[in-house]
Amino acid sequence: MEVFGTEATRFMNSWLLYTAKRYAAWQKTLCLGLALFLAAPILAREVIAIHSTATQVRSADATLNQASPNANSGGAASLIVESNNGSSNQRAVVQFDLSVLPNVAIKQALLIMHATASTTNGFPRTYGAYGLTSFFREPDVTWNTRVANLGWNAAGGDIGGTATATATVVGAIGTSTPVQFDITSDVQNWYNGTPNYGTLIRDQAENSNRDPKTTFGSRNGTAADAPEVDITFVQNVTNLAAVPGNGTVTVSWGYPALIGRVNFGESYNGVLILRRANLPVDKSSVPTDTQDPAMCSVVGTGTVVFDNTSLATSFTDDSSDPCGAPTNDTTWFYKVFLRDQKNYYATQPIVQGSVFTEEISATPSATAANLQSSIWIAATFSTTLAAPSLFPGSIVMAGSQTNLSFGIDAVTGLRKYPPVSLGGPVTGRSPVIDAADSSLAANVMYVADNDGLVYAIATDTGQILWAVNPTSLTTNGFTGAPSVQLKSFSDSTFTLTHDLLVAGTRNGASTTANRIVGIDGNTGATLWQTIGNAGGVAKMDIISSSPAIDFVNHAVWVTSRSAAGTAQPSLWKLNPNTGAVLTTAALGDTDTDPTLSIPGDVLFVANNAGTIFAINPTTAAPLKSVAGGDGAIISFPIVLGLTSPYTVIFSGQTAVHAMKYDKTANTFTNLWSTAINTPSAPIGFTGGAKVYVGSADGKIHELDAVTGVDGKQRTANTGQPGIVGDPALDFVLSRIYISTNDQRAYGFAFPF
Repeated sequence: MEVFGTEATRFMNSWLLYTAKRYAAWQKTLCLGLALFLAAPILAREVIAIHSTATQVRSADATLNQASPNANSGGAASLIVESNNGSSNQRAVVQFDLSVLPNVAIKQALLIMHATASTTNGFPRTYGAYGLTSFFREPDVTWNTRVANLGWNAAGGDIGGTATATATVVGAIGTSTPVQFDITSDVQNWYNGTPNYGTLIRDQAENSNRDPKTTFGSRNGTAADAPEVDITFVQNVTNLAAVPGNGTVTVSWGYPALIGRVNFGESYNGVLILRRANLPVDKSSVPTDTQDPAMCSVVGTGTVVFDNTSLATSFTDDSSDPCGAPTNDTTWFYKVFLRDQKNYYATQPIVQGSVFTEEISATPSATAANLQSSIWIAATFSTTLAAPSLFPGSIVMAGSQTNLSFGIDAVTGLRKYPPVSLGGPVTGRSPVIDAADSSLAANVMYVADNDGLVYAIATDTGQILWAVNPTSLTTNGFTGAPSVQLKSFSDSTFTLTHDLLVAGTRNGASTTANRIVGIDGNTGATLWQTIGNAGGVAKMDIISSSPAIDFVNHAVWVTSRSAAGTAQPSLWKLNPNTGAVLTTAALGDTDTDPTLSIPGDVLFVANNAGTIFAINPTTAAPLKSVAGGDGAIISFPIVLGLTSPYTVIFSGQTAVHAMKYDKTANTFTNLWSTAINTPSAPIGFTGGAKVYVGSADGKIHELDAVTGVDGKQRTANTGQPGIVGDPALDFVLSRIYISTNDQRAYGFAFPF
C-alpha cells in the first residue's frame, strides 16, 4: 500500500556541513591532491573528495581473513591486505555510496587507501582493486559470508577476473602513505546500471611464504587515514521541461548548484541538444568530450538541433530550425547535455545500461486536444514493467532487473540519490509506508528480491535499514513484492509488536515445498514460516504474486500455482500472527495478486487460465466464477465501488475487460471489452471516470471507466515500439508514472 509522505530538501545544507568538516582535511592533504592531479589529467569541471568517515548511508569497509573465515571485522580500526601461504591470505573491502552525487556523469574516480604499516621484506608488492559483484553487509561480511546465512559464490569475495587498477607498495611504511587506484571504469559502471557493491583490494600474488602484509586505515580508525575517493564529474541540467505548440516545441532547463571544487577555466556555459522522432535518442548516442559537433550533424540516432555556449535556459524548436521543424502529431524526444567551457558533457562511456542524461518529449499539434508532453523521463537501466511505487507528491521508487532500486523526485524526475544496490533483481511493486503510519517511524520501502533477500530502505536517503535472508536458504527467491500489515491500521486481533511483512517464495525446483514468510518490519527478524508439505501444511507450489492483507477478516491471502493441476491449493488464507493456515482453495495455477473489495466482503482471484473467481473471504469458498475469455489475466484485477455490485476490471492478452459482480444475485455481467495491444494491468480508483493501461504500442491508454472507450493516449516510445508497463497514479500531483522496456521511467499529467 502507499500512504502520503514528506521529503525535506537537505542537499545543500548537508553539503555545507560536509565542506566545513572537510576543510582541515583538504589542507592536510593538499600536497597529495596536487600530486594526484598532476599525475592524471583533469577531465571536467567539478571535483569532490569523499572521505569514508563522512556521513554516508551505505559506506562500509572490512578485512576478509582466510585464516579466520567466519570472523567479521566490520568495526575494526584498520584494514589488512596480506599474502601468506597456509590459507592465511587477507583482503580488504571498501564501499562508498556516493550520495552527494546523484545526478552526474563521472569523468574520473581515484580510490585513495592510506597505508599505515607495511612489511614487504624489501620486495615490492602489487595490489589490485577489483569491483565486487555481490551484495554484502558490513556487520555480516567474512571470508565465507556476505550476508548472514548467505555465502559468497567464491570464498574471499566475488570479483571479476581482472583488477580494475593496480598499485605498488615498496618497503616498510611507518606513517600514512597514500596508495592510489584509478577505479574510473567501476564508478562509471555504477552510474550506468551496474550495482555498487564496492571494491576489494588483494595482493596480486597471494600465498607467499614471505608473508608480506600492508595495513591501511579504515573508516573506524584515524580519520586522516581512512579511505577516500576523489571524483571528477559533470552534472546534469535541472528542471527540464517541454511545451508543445502548433509545429513548435519549447524546451527549457536550469543549471545545477555547484557541489564540488571548480576546475579553472571549465565553468558550465550552455547545453547541446539532440533530437529524435518517435522514440528517445539511443543511450549510446552522445557527443565526444572536447569536441563540438556541427549544427544538424547526426550523433548516433540523434540530430544536433541546439548548440549553445551562452548559458541559455530555453530553446524553441520551430520552422526556423535549420534541421527541420518538428512536425505535428509526431512525438519528439530531446536529450539535453550540460557542457563546460572545454566541451566536456554530462555523459560518460557506455558499458552497461543507460547513461543518465536528462531527456524530455513533446508532441506538437494543430489542435489543443492532441498536444502532449512528458513531465520527465528517467533512466532505470532495466526493462522491469512493474508499476513504480510512490509517496504521492514526493518520490517515485522504481525497482529493476539489474539489482537496483531508484528514488526519483516526483516533481523533477531527478534522482534523490544514486540507485540503491541490492543483491538480486526486483520484479514486484514494493510497498512504501509513511513515517506517520509505520511502526519504524520512518518513510520506508520494503523490497524482496530474486536473490532471496528482503530489505527495509529509507526512501528519504536510500539507506538500507536492514537486509535479511529470512528463509536462511539460497534457493528461495522472491518474485512478487512483500505486503505489509500495519500495526497502526490493525485492531486488537493483530497481536504482533511491529508491522508485519509477508512474502512468498518462488523456488522453481519444487512444486510442493515453497513457503510463506512473516517478517518483523522493524528488525527483519523472521517471525514465522508456513512451509509447504511440512508440519501438516498442504503441498505448496511456487508463488509469484504479492499477498493481500485483509484487515476486515483478520487474514493474509496468498495465491500460488498448483503443480499444473487442481488438486493442490492455490489460494491460502493465513493467520497473520502465527502464519497458521486458516483455510485453502484449489483454483488452478494462479500467478496474479488477490484483490479485496473495499468493504472486504468479496475476494477476487484470477487464475492463469483466465477464470475470475468471487471468493467468500470467511471460508475461501468460490461464490461464482466466470471465464474472462482472453487468456491469462495480467497481474491482478482491480475492483471499483464501495458496495455491491462491484465493477471488476482486468487485462487479458489482447484487451481490457470490465464486468459487474452483484453479490446479492451472485452473478457476473459483462460490461465492456476494449482491444489493446498486449495490455498491462489496469489502474483506476473508485469514483474516478477513467482507467489507465500500458500497452505494447508504446503508449498509455486512457479508457472511460463506464464505457471502455479508448479516448486519449500518451506516447512513451512508439518507434520500436516500446512496451509500457503497469501504471501508478499520483493523486497529489495528478501524474501517472510508468516503466518501459527501453530502460526508462516516465511521468505524465493525468487525466489526459
